[in-house]
Amino acid sequence: MPEQSCENPFSTRRVRPGAIAYEYAAPAGRQAALARFEAAGRRGQIVGPHGSGKSALLADLIRCWQRAGERVLLSELHDGQRRLPRRFWSDARRERPTLVAVDGYEQLGFAARRGLRRFCRRGGVGLVVTAHKSIGLPDLARCAPSLETVERLARGLLGGDARWATRELLAACFARHGGNVREVLFELYDRYEDQPRSP
Repeated sequence: MPEQSCENPFSTRRVRPGAIAYEYAAPAGRQAALARFEAAGRRGQIVGPHGSGKSALLADLIRCWQRAGERVLLSELHDGQRRLPRRFWSDARRERPTLVAVDGYEQLGFAARRGLRRFCRRGGVGLVVTAHKSIGLPDLARCAPSLETVERLARGLLGGDARWATRELLAACFARHGGNVREVLFELYDRYEDQPRSP
């Protein structure tokens, strides 16, 4: 096994959404998603299973919108959050966003979804969300993880020295976690920690 001397390349700060560039299936994938958003009246959903890259894609699109002058208000929801946090509404009043992004939209209850949509509609505010299945907004993208994507991510994070992260090992991790790329990266973090280190 090769000795390792640097920070774990699979650490949270390196693999969190936005830290790794999202890999589009087609060269014009980003521009196509942005165009679909505008064509759909500035509404859209990013759909896919756990760990499929939804948050990474959303982070990439948010950077594009911000560079274009949009004031984006992002809310990241987790299991069991049926309402938007109070801070969201205070930030909305203060920042006057032109676009609202909700990562994990399916967590919200019916009343919270209705209130958010009403807020966006009345204020002319764009709305983009991520969800595990369609929630009735126009599709911006459908995320589907692949072993090839995992291989490129792992080799990129390892800086080309991926002698221990073989295709066989990555394929086994990918199958073990049901295609959840996030969980694969967590396992690779643990495996990297187990490698011998330089003094």
